[in-house]
Amino acid sequence: MALADTKANVMKIVTAFLNTPGKYLIVGTGMPRFGGRALAGQALADAIAYKDWVLNYVSQFVPVANCWDGFTEAMTVEGLHPNLLGADFISSRVVPIITANFEFPGVPLPTDAGDIYSAIRPFGCLNANPLLAGTGGALPAGVNAVAGSVLADGYKAVGSGLTGITTRWYKEPAAYGEAQCIELGGNMAAAGGYIYVQPTANVVQTNLAAGDVIEMVSAVDIVGSSRGILAWEAELTITKTVSGASTTFYYRSMDKYQEPFTMPASFSGQLETQRGTIDLTETVITSRMGLYLAAGVVLDSKVKVSQYGVRKI
Repeated sequence: MALADTKANVMKIVTAFLNTPGKYLIVGTGMPRFGGRALAGQALADAIAYKDWVLNYVSQFVPVANCWDGFTEAMTVEGLHPNLLGADFISSRVVPIITANFEFPGVPLPTDAGDIYSAIRPFGCLNANPLLAGTGGALPAGVNAVAGSVLADGYKAVGSGLTGITTRWYKEPAAYGEAQCIELGGNMAAAGGYIYVQPTANVVQTNLAAGDVIEMVSAVDIVGSSRGILAWEAELTITKTVSGASTTFYYRSMDKYQEPFTMPASFSGQLETQRGTIDLTETVITSRMGLYLAAGVVLDSKVKVSQYGVRKI
């Protein structure tokens, strides 16, 4: 498509939004491309011209987000699609525009040990021990934990396909409560290895009513020098019977990258899953932090989770 056609189409969209009450539009500049996906010649010139046009002309009519300047190859998976760092960068350009114009309370992370569902806290956490206190959790052989490893009270771990990997589980203070930490070492022999960290008890369904909407939230970190993590994600799972068969629905904060594309070596942020609506046909409702690892990468990483909550919204 020619640059002139792109500009005309964008202005048609801008005009339509300006003429529609209750609609709000933010126009982005687009991002540069790198490596084998990089633009060159006229295509690159057009992309830069479009970016400048958005910043200088479109900004007269609607808010614009400059996602071009400062965006680097390290923020991409393969030179084109944003990775988690790229998503964070783009958010840093878009979110200030949104928060300046709309009220947004932020991710509802639990901040005290008593933030548990009850008659006087109807939006409290549906899981016990949201601040991850204690060291009485269960660590099975499948997670390859070294001696002295500990897991928070009321939580369990699941591990599979971890040949070649060792883990050390430990606790440290967090902004609120404690963080459950996993130190990763070794080199996974084959693709498909994962670790789950989740409450021992499923969500008590008598605390829910038809039409309730629930989600999982958590605060997370990745620290290290290696890029062998496909995902460190929050996952809410709801199982129900569909057409006579037990079916599990997954509500995730992200989806894991495919080999060999991995997350950045370091990351810190807050996770919020997609939301599930309760209809009282559920048989199991639970949640977990899912750690998915890449094969053939020498691991030198620590992952951490704190402020773990499942709650109504």
